[in-house]
Amino acid sequence: MKYDVVIVGGGISGSIAAIACARMNVKTLLIEEKGCLGGALTSSGTGPMMTFHAGEEQVIKGITDEVIQNLVKKGLSVGHIVDSTGYTYTVTPFDSEGLKFELESMVCDAGCDILYHSVVNEVTSENSLITKINVLSCASHFDVFAKVFIDASGDGDLLYQSNIPFKQGRDSDGKDQPMSMNMKLSNVDIDKIRDIMDKDVTLFPFLKSKAGLEKKASRLSCSGFQEIMREGINKKEITFDRDIVLFFETNTKNEVIVNMSRVNNLNPVNPRDISMAEIEGRKQVWQLFSYLKKAVPGFKNSKLISTGPNIGIRSSRRLIGKYTLTVEDIIKGTKFKDGISACGYPIDIHSSDGSATDSTFLKYGVWYTIPYRCLINEKINNIISTGRIISSTFEAQASLRVSPSCGALGHASGVSAALCVKNNILPSDIDVDLIRNELKKQGAFLD
Repeated sequence: MKYDVVIVGGGISGSIAAIACARMNVKTLLIEEKGCLGGALTSSGTGPMMTFHAGEEQVIKGITDEVIQNLVKKGLSVGHIVDSTGYTYTVTPFDSEGLKFELESMVCDAGCDILYHSVVNEVTSENSLITKINVLSCASHFDVFAKVFIDASGDGDLLYQSNIPFKQGRDSDGKDQPMSMNMKLSNVDIDKIRDIMDKDVTLFPFLKSKAGLEKKASRLSCSGFQEIMREGINKKEITFDRDIVLFFETNTKNEVIVNMSRVNNLNPVNPRDISMAEIEGRKQVWQLFSYLKKAVPGFKNSKLISTGPNIGIRSSRRLIGKYTLTVEDIIKGTKFKDGISACGYPIDIHSSDGSATDSTFLKYGVWYTIPYRCLINEKINNIISTGRIISSTFEAQASLRVSPSCGALGHASGVSAALCVKNNILPSDIDVDLIRNELKKQGAFLD
């Protein structure tokens, strides 16, 4: 199998990269280990997407926003709406089955081949270039050749197999952010919860200075009821640390995604640990479901639709690239000359030890760009990284890891790979102005 560009990982970043690359008439293959695209958004029950904005400015556009607008036209998303938790600017609810089909349709319409149920088994490199990868699928091994490779795996699998230097976890002890098993519930009494938010905003910490946001949101996002959670923990009805009730209404009214489980002290890229995390995550979800129905207003008659189906991973391996994005870059709202995507999300670190979430908020409307140098490395010259694995500190990754940002990074990586093929240039040597100009032509937001 011979291609110009091979993308490993069909999450939001890899899918957008595949669309961007194939639309530029470059022969592209997308390799995905599961049987659908969308990654965490479709295979880990994650949602909504947050945030496409920084203040009033929409800083995520291009193909990532095109996906959302297509869903809106089909009634599969309400689009970008105010975040009624008060945590960030906007959230974007969507129908997860609709997103699976939309991404797949756009990738196929662009002319990209998809290889599902496939993983990279081995990487062969020579003279600082990957020459081929060996793929395992359905008990069969076969080689795939390409000029440029994109690692969109979420865990840096291609980087790891190529012996490219990476970091993992926080500097003090290497621990990652906790993993979470989400669940989707139907028949939640959203109106009852809205009434409580209207009457007592003090129950919802991020809303205290933003009362009334819940009235502006066509789908409700909620972060609160801390005292109820404390009571559950004190009575040992909840056996893990979680400080708050957190849920988001989906595109379907009265259907919510609950993001509350917290699996700590396990390594998301260790085979035994990830299996243990799945088991522990489901245990926590059933505890939560029982407690929510009993103790939290609006959940008495709720029904469990699904868990996961895979546990959600916030952080794992991160590339050591030609530049490492820092917290200081983010807080200052740095605009890099080689910036290829933008983001305005806070620094959102879920504790690696307990229940707390450490949040650092940017000034209202501040956004930063991510330099192309964070996508490339010093060792292998024909690989581009994208999504949450790009070169950043543990703390900085806690901002750029969200799905709209990963989609924008995917757009940039796909355009970069296509331009490299068309101009017979290595990713390490390309003039970034070529990338930026093409991204602007395609509607991406850079400055």
